[in-house]
Amino acid sequence: MAPQALHPVTTVLEQCHVSPSPAPAAGQPRALPLTFFDLAFWGLPPVQRLFFYANADLLEVSDFTLVELPKLKESLAAALHHFYPLAGKLTCQLAEVGVAPEPEVVFAHGDSVPLTVAVSGDDLEYLAGDHARNTTRLHPLLPALRRHRGSGSRSQEQDVLAVQVTVFPRAGICIGTTLHHAVADGSSYAHFLSTWAAIHRLGKKAPPAPLPLYDRAVVRDDAGLRDAFLRDHVALAAAGDDDGGLDGWDLSRRCLPGDVVVATFRFTDKQLRALGRHVESETSAPCSPYALACGAAWAGIVHARARHGDDASSSGAPFGFVTGCKPRANPPIPASYFGNCLGLCRVDEAASNERGLTAAAASAAIWRVIEELTEEGRALRDARGWVRSVREYASARAVTVAGSPKLRMYAAADFGGAWGRPRKVEIASVERTGALALAESGRDGDGGIEVGVALPRAEMEAFRAFYLDLFDRL
Repeated sequence: MAPQALHPVTTVLEQCHVSPSPAPAAGQPRALPLTFFDLAFWGLPPVQRLFFYANADLLEVSDFTLVELPKLKESLAAALHHFYPLAGKLTCQLAEVGVAPEPEVVFAHGDSVPLTVAVSGDDLEYLAGDHARNTTRLHPLLPALRRHRGSGSRSQEQDVLAVQVTVFPRAGICIGTTLHHAVADGSSYAHFLSTWAAIHRLGKKAPPAPLPLYDRAVVRDDAGLRDAFLRDHVALAAAGDDDGGLDGWDLSRRCLPGDVVVATFRFTDKQLRALGRHVESETSAPCSPYALACGAAWAGIVHARARHGDDASSSGAPFGFVTGCKPRANPPIPASYFGNCLGLCRVDEAASNERGLTAAAASAAIWRVIEELTEEGRALRDARGWVRSVREYASARAVTVAGSPKLRMYAAADFGGAWGRPRKVEIASVERTGALALAESGRDGDGGIEVGVALPRAEMEAFRAFYLDLFDRL
């Protein structure tokens, strides 16, 4: 569906704060130090997700604000009772690294999550589609994380989570969240979201099973990675590269306003099986669906950049992804642990050949790294260089991954009642991180993986042509 206006009006109706209700138990820890897993993602842009819910029975804004909004606030407050650190504050910024006290998430009585309620004049059908959409149309649906004047030795504090609910009259709603990446990874976020949705769907007594675990002692750091990461952050800040290297990923800074578009490409089970047979015949690698979807998207982006004279990508682009470290730690970390627990994985650029990077070569290269992770301790073998490698990858405009089909975000965000599962889940922050946005397919029955991609418009057209040609040839 064609856009109706370049900048449809979004009007803020209400800005309020939602506190945990009831307040967390007195015995719960009020301060959570950042672990080395958290510090690996410190300084990265926040993760921003949009959940679009279609409901043509929603006639007017008043229908929502009088009936549905109080339920959403109540269920959010009840979920925050269990996930109260999300209502707290991150008490140290990059420029303050090395200054005691060290960075941590602190919750105090009265802390809350900012909630914005807005009404949009835009077209929900357009915004929730798979086709290329202008990313500036998504910006009004995203809440910002507030900064606060700190106390004592802290010059600044920052919110951890912000939420926005935008009403589309006679169409539906969009729930947007902005989360500081140093506080929680996708698994912990999905745990919170599914708890919020379950309480909204089933009532306050809906079990959040299992309860989130906040004990930092379960994260062993025998190699002293936390101190090493803190030293690297200090050095990068002193060199003026605390976030400068990350700009290499940021399409919103490198392109003209309105030139960046986001689109979703679906890899059905049938397509992935066909691609898998092709890759195995070419490389002898029995790739997983994840490796196949990522490999095809990686090759497509390299192809699109080369087609449009991107000299920086003439020899390809590095690829990086994350792997869950909870079961790979020694001893294993409980699945209910709240925080980051991801390892960073790099893929050798040697997958390119004289014809450029093919989907088969890219998928096989990713699969070889995944296979290596079965070796005990492999996920953390190169961990000491993670902080610096993130900057290096950004400068090289690496292709990376956000989200995972394993998180099952469509299922986690099932609010039941008038909304049910979202029609579309979008990781809007890929505009700033250059990442592939992965999720399980949200369409009933077709299975597979959906991949969100943000690119300049001309590159997106080349990427789409690569995607269509790939499956036409299988």
